[in-house]
Amino acid sequence: MNSDLIPRVAAVHDLCGYGNCSLGIALPVLAACGIDAIPAATAVLSTHTAFDKYTFYDLTDSLEATFLHWQEMGFRIDGIYSGFLGSARQIDILRRFFEKSADRLILVDPVMADHGRIYKTYTPEMCAGLSQLARHADILTPNMTEAAVLLNEPYLGQTADAAESRRLCEGLMTLGCRQVVLKGIERGDGLVYNAILNEQGDYTECQNPKVDAALHGTGDLFASVVAGLVFRKKSLVDAVRFAGQFVYDAILLSKSQPGYLERGVSFEPLIGRIAAYAAE
Repeated sequence: MNSDLIPRVAAVHDLCGYGNCSLGIALPVLAACGIDAIPAATAVLSTHTAFDKYTFYDLTDSLEATFLHWQEMGFRIDGIYSGFLGSARQIDILRRFFEKSADRLILVDPVMADHGRIYKTYTPEMCAGLSQLARHADILTPNMTEAAVLLNEPYLGQTADAAESRRLCEGLMTLGCRQVVLKGIERGDGLVYNAILNEQGDYTECQNPKVDAALHGTGDLFASVVAGLVFRKKSLVDAVRFAGQFVYDAILLSKSQPGYLERGVSFEPLIGRIAAYAAE
């Protein structure tokens, strides 16, 4: 890709109304990184799924038609960042899109679960299907629960020492991805760890202070920052290190906002930091 050209990235995610997450995070973060983010919505929700009630509109037919139209137009994308999916059929639609974009950088955030709980809209078929998408990923970014689901292992909590974290990363690499970022690891020391493993077997950990606040959207924020920075040619380790610190700062900011637990992660006043770092 010509370094003078603005990267064009397809952002495949849901669009959620109240509660900061999904495309509401991905689009501004990618834009702050200097990326032309092209959304392909998988579903439209009134709120995130942590609420007892919410509206959910499956956009599977629209997603399929969108990809077909893009291919007919013939314009080139430089990368794909996928997240929350709306149906099992979308997995096959996305797989075909990946196969036709094999020379592009693909980041798959297997958004389906957190802290031992699978999201309400996800079926067993969808969870199993995400492991098939992993083989197309240049970068796979699961949390601890998603890693357990992808590996068909029991979820044993957020805690894992370095040896166990590496074992999980190595297991995820067997799914066919090129690099893994395992996020949200805890060790009871007041820190949160994010582990990185690449094809060469290089294993790295980055850490940040842990904040006692379970905020919706932090995983989307982390993955979006990593995606944006990697698409701007930052190293994966540098992108993960920056993303971890940015999410930590965003959580601190969020805690000062009214109704922050339902509102989700607030990051907007900090977004200039992303733009400045991406431009370095």
